[in-house]
Amino acid sequence: MEKKVPLVLGICGFKKSGKTTLIESLLKELIGQGLKVAVIKHQSEPVECDRPGSDTARFYQAGATVLGFDGQSVFTRQHASDNFTLNDALDHLGNDYDLILAEGFKTSDIDKIWLLREAESQPDPGVSGIIQSLTWHDNRKKKTLKLIKQRLKEI
Repeated sequence: MEKKVPLVLGICGFKKSGKTTLIESLLKELIGQGLKVAVIKHQSEPVECDRPGSDTARFYQAGATVLGFDGQSVFTRQHASDNFTLNDALDHLGNDYDLILAEGFKTSDIDKIWLLREAESQPDPGVSGIIQSLTWHDNRKKKTLKLIKQRLKEI
């Protein structure tokens, strides 16, 4: 039996537009419905996922890819190539998910929900792939869940 490819959906907007807040609220609902969900986050500042001075941080600083496992959770930290892309991240996750939410990645070719900040009235005209734009005052969670539900039926 062939495994389905996960739905990939971008949650985009400028800084402080509510991307993380929306994703966090969606995760509780979607995982509660039994969906397997992953999030890929694009950020401009360095990733801080390890305690400085820890064994795993020291291994990483020495140049290694590190997989940490504590009996409850697993994390992998690897050095990205200069041309690491969203597609590389998607390949890394594989097809074990029903839904992958990508926070950021404004310039990618994936479908995106654009979150407007309070004073904004329209998305950045230079961003392509916007399938829905949500204002600050919209019920973002409800509208996004509806779109995700529709899209999941299509795949």
